[in-house]
Amino acid sequence: MAEILGGQMQFDVIIGNPPYQLDDGGYGTSAAPIYNKFVDQAKALEPRLLAMVIPARWFSGGKGLDEFRDSMLKDNRIRVIEDFPDSSEVFPGVQIKGGVCYFLWDRDNSGDCRVITHDKGEAGQTISRPLLEPGGDVFIRYNEALPILKKGRVQAVSATTAAL
Repeated sequence: MAEILGGQMQFDVIIGNPPYQLDDGGYGTSAAPIYNKFVDQAKALEPRLLAMVIPARWFSGGKGLDEFRDSMLKDNRIRVIEDFPDSSEVFPGVQIKGGVCYFLWDRDNSGDCRVITHDKGEAGQTISRPLLEPGGDVFIRYNEALPILKKGRVQAVSATTAAL
């Protein structure tokens, strides 16, 4: 950037809705995703704040998104994720398989992420939490599922302890 614009360039805030996929003849979930490259490049510029609207498909990985998914889930500078499983709530008349989300990344503040899932125009339970539960390797999309997961872990540990 310095070569193009001359001098030192600093970005304070980057806001975007990058292209979601490469037009390679594929369609929908079979097309090659490219939004992840825009997110990675924006982070590399080290802005103070970064906010982007992207497909929520990255929550589950696959299709070349595994490395991106892993880096996002382990990045404790992601402070907010607003999740819309039905993309038409954000983009009326548009269906994006898996929905869309927007996130806020804060270079100077790390910690838990505020996760909100929207369904039929209603915001679900808001919880500040790590994107990965301790010992987990998947993102739990619905906050309401966390107590069930935790209860299952406690019961599994209790059963294992009782068997010993």
